[in-house]
Amino acid sequence: MNKNRLVLLLLILGLLVTSAFIWHSYSNFKVEQGFIPLPLSFDPYTSTSVYDWQGNKVSIQGGFVKGKIVETSNKESLLLRSLSPTPIITLNSSSNTSYLIRLENISLTKSQPGNGIDNLKVIDSHTISFTVTLNARQTRTIKFTLKSGDNPEIVMLGDNRNGYGTFSQIIDQVNAINPAFVVDNGDLVYGGEPNRYRLFYQTVAKLHVPLYTTLGNHDIRANGRKIYTELFGPPYYSFDYLNNHFVFLDSSRGWTEKRAIPEAEYRWLESDLQRAEGKRIFVVSHIPPTDPRATVTQNTYPELSLAQKNSLLQNEMDKLSGTSDIDHAFNDKAEAQRFEDLMTKYKVDTVFLSHIHSFYSFVKDNVRYVITGGAGAELLTKNSYYHYIRVHITNGENYLEIVQLPSPPNQIIDRYLAAGQMFAISVYKEYTTLVIAIAIYLAIIIGWILWIFRQGLWSYLQRIGLWLYQVAKFTFLKYKEIVRGTK
Repeated sequence: MNKNRLVLLLLILGLLVTSAFIWHSYSNFKVEQGFIPLPLSFDPYTSTSVYDWQGNKVSIQGGFVKGKIVETSNKESLLLRSLSPTPIITLNSSSNTSYLIRLENISLTKSQPGNGIDNLKVIDSHTISFTVTLNARQTRTIKFTLKSGDNPEIVMLGDNRNGYGTFSQIIDQVNAINPAFVVDNGDLVYGGEPNRYRLFYQTVAKLHVPLYTTLGNHDIRANGRKIYTELFGPPYYSFDYLNNHFVFLDSSRGWTEKRAIPEAEYRWLESDLQRAEGKRIFVVSHIPPTDPRATVTQNTYPELSLAQKNSLLQNEMDKLSGTSDIDHAFNDKAEAQRFEDLMTKYKVDTVFLSHIHSFYSFVKDNVRYVITGGAGAELLTKNSYYHYIRVHITNGENYLEIVQLPSPPNQIIDRYLAAGQMFAISVYKEYTTLVIAIAIYLAIIIGWILWIFRQGLWSYLQRIGLWLYQVAKFTFLKYKEIVRGTK
């Protein structure tokens, strides 16, 4: 076999190995061993999810049925995820049945279940399992209630994306604060690929308190909406906490489409706000209806043709455009006015938003709007900094405490250097096996090329070495002659 054919064979082999690593790194993501996801069934009007489990009805109010888990004993457990600090689980049995239930996103240090469960186990800081035994045609309701004396404080953050270092620092600090829960208001990931959701899921698994999320425009890219639904459930929902009502909205379309919030979601939103009258209302969403910055340029992305939107260059530019001065508000200003009118009409206390990688707080028509987008994504504007917000809730009011984290110097060149470093680190974390495979492959190719041309290369290196020696010798002699005055 001649040298050319051998090199070609190595190239083909390298491409095949690299492709295998890409596919493994990209697609290999399981929630946990034995997990089987179920199609989402959730009614936002009642906050209820129902599942027919072998003829037996299981429902959760303030959560959703996430999937089934095949246990080591080959028995199935039903996995539920809480979307509220006080979920209610109801079981209707058609026969003598023993239910094995897992409930995640709940903390026994914050909430406690009612009677009627057996073998309660803590799997981790926010997942429990228990057994419920029922006779035929029997119904059991398990209500979770808040423990007295709990810390009435929550943490708000947004736009962590691929800022893994900063986001991990926030997680550690949040665990030390031990709030009632954490809210991430969008852009959980840089793109919706499985490998990126895997990293986010692994990071937030370290939280000791429940996490409630909403969708950002980055989260739905690359079929990310499907993965988000499997992991975190419905795009919009609400719950009560003490005398407060929290509303979570999906405005993720508002960056690439003319309409930010679909009509069906608006109908639900107004109905939900009506039911919450008399309570202090907090609304959580990603894209702000109005951009508070003084000077912005128009967002023309919704006007691009389908071919332009699908181009690789356009997609990459779009990913980076979240840090520019493009208008980050709703594209339809009439929709923005409609949204803000609803907030004013139902006396919403605060609307928490992100999408802009900075902090802003302003009041419009008696409603406070807070933008907190500093949980890890790149900072390319002056006067922005990494941060999260501690929301202290009292009976009469709530007040915000901004917690700043180490940030790049407030100079644009330093910000771009820091962003480049962050992207390099994130690529390695997201595609570790691929990066290692490419490095090994390149090392083999370079080594093979050097071996093939070793004789001519050695002669060339000798000449280069002799030239460097002569340059150094001449420089030293001139130094002695000019500086030291000797010959």
